[in-house]
Amino acid sequence: MSVISLREILETNKLVGPNFDDWYRNLRIVLMHEKLIDVIDKPAKIISPENDVQGTKVYQKHLEECLAIKHIILASMSSELQRKHQNMDPTATIDYLKKMVDTQLDIENSLVGPLVNYMIFLTEEHEKLGYKLGKELSEDLILQSVYDA
Repeated sequence: MSVISLREILETNKLVGPNFDDWYRNLRIVLMHEKLIDVIDKPAKIISPENDVQGTKVYQKHLEECLAIKHIILASMSSELQRKHQNMDPTATIDYLKKMVDTQLDIENSLVGPLVNYMIFLTEEHEKLGYKLGKELSEDLILQSVYDA
């Protein structure tokens, strides 16, 4: 299987939020195939060398691998998620997404989970009708509904 066909897995299964587990599994498959998985699994604590030729080459290779992974990750996300994560390094992006998914699971498993999901649904419906509430107002409305419940 070629690199292009493996990347097609990510292209056809873009990350949109709720499908994080499937997307992350596919991302890991692609990174393993491209021999880049260690950058995610074992992030190196590489310090930029000043006068060391070999150290400079290792550091440059690390930067190139991080950039390649960042591009793979961004290309496999929805446009909204791309905008939110375009300035993050790959390991920070994955850590953030994992925390976001864990938080969503905590909310869904809590007593207020159904209420929060319903408020998110209503916010999305407003946007479909052309009434953009904005991120802060949407979050405030959702939090206020939880507080009042």
